[in-house]
Amino acid sequence: MSPALKFLIGLAAAILMGWIYHGPLGNGERLVSSIERQAQAALAQTGLPVQAQLGRDPLSRTATLSGNADRFQREGQGSLKGINDIIAEVPGISGYRWADEPERSAMPLLVESLIQIILAYLLGLGLAWLIWGRKRREGFY
Repeated sequence: MSPALKFLIGLAAAILMGWIYHGPLGNGERLVSSIERQAQAALAQTGLPVQAQLGRDPLSRTATLSGNADRFQREGQGSLKGINDIIAEVPGISGYRWADEPERSAMPLLVESLIQIILAYLLGLGLAWLIWGRKRREGFY
């Protein structure tokens, strides 16, 4: 079997395992739901009637904020944090937008996951080559 075919089979297997973990096993939905709960809890502390909803079709970590908030409440001023700052500090949120603003494209969670899987696969392959794949000169370990 050629090295290129082995590489492609390994990469396809890694991508397939990542997709199964993300989609059919439901871990992507659980992650987005968990981040959304944290965002709602952070917004509840402000006392303002603002809601955060993360992308569901496709799943994404970008929050869409809706509710009545003026510019000062949204952006804050100086050391006073606004809603934008509060949402940006929620672990796992990759970005945010207000529902009354033009829609921006958000990277789907599956794409984020697959990029990380491919990079991890290539890193592992590179480390394996460094450790076991090079021909060693006589007398060196």
